[in-house]
Amino acid sequence: MTIVSDVYKPLTLSDFAFSPDSELWRVNRYANGLLFGPAAVLLQVAHPRVAQGVADHSDFREDALGRLRRTLSTVNRIAFGTKADAEEMRARLTAVHGGVKGETSEGMTGPKKYSAFEPDLLMWVLATLIDASIKGYEFVWKPLNRERRENFYRDFRRFGTYFGLGEEVGPRDYGEFVEYYEEMLSGDLLGSHPLCAEVASAVVWPRRPMRDRLLGKVVDFLPIETVPEKVGARLGLESTGWTRGRMWVLEKVAPVAFRTLPKWMVYYPESYRAEKRLGKLG
Repeated sequence: MTIVSDVYKPLTLSDFAFSPDSELWRVNRYANGLLFGPAAVLLQVAHPRVAQGVADHSDFREDALGRLRRTLSTVNRIAFGTKADAEEMRARLTAVHGGVKGETSEGMTGPKKYSAFEPDLLMWVLATLIDASIKGYEFVWKPLNRERRENFYRDFRRFGTYFGLGEEVGPRDYGEFVEYYEEMLSGDLLGSHPLCAEVASAVVWPRRPMRDRLLGKVVDFLPIETVPEKVGARLGLESTGWTRGRMWVLEKVAPVAFRTLPKWMVYYPESYRAEKRLGKLG
């Protein structure tokens, strides 16, 4: 089967990095992952060594949401792009991560020197994306059965290789992943250094630019209500009647909106373009 792309380059289904029938596409094509995306970012920076890398190698005080936007763009370009797109992102990530290294702050546990290529850091970042994707999908649609969760986890582990994380590292299946994730959330590591709360605060309540500052005031309830309570408390997040009320409204509105609005409004731009190229959207 041959498909003609938007730029008239012939494509076949095998040109894509992931199959349109994969669980990665089925779960992530809609932008429901955005509902738990902020929580994923906060959980990432709740790891002290990740927070150190963000603090040292990004302008988190001036562009706190930049990392979320870049991560989302990278994820979607790999997930819904061609093999050539995915390989381009692999090379770009390798180059960017190669410069993310340095020394940890005083009081931070673990080795003094850190690097973005540390397998446990890559595994944790990937884990937050897996959890956010599943929770976002189930928030809008329906619970995933065990088979679909296993398939999604397997797809995402292959996805993680583009970030430099080998499939042999970490949990071998979804069952082991759940145990690993729960241990991380219940342990003492996440949020254990003041730098974690500093970076997290900049993400939830950006000061600049003004666009992001206003956005933070509107959607701050999302990370506050979706980050696990124990970690949230360490990051300085406090649930209130106002944040819970807005979350309740979202729980009622989001499923209806995703089911009724046109796909160009509720798909990610990358997944919408990919399916359009495949002739799936008419």
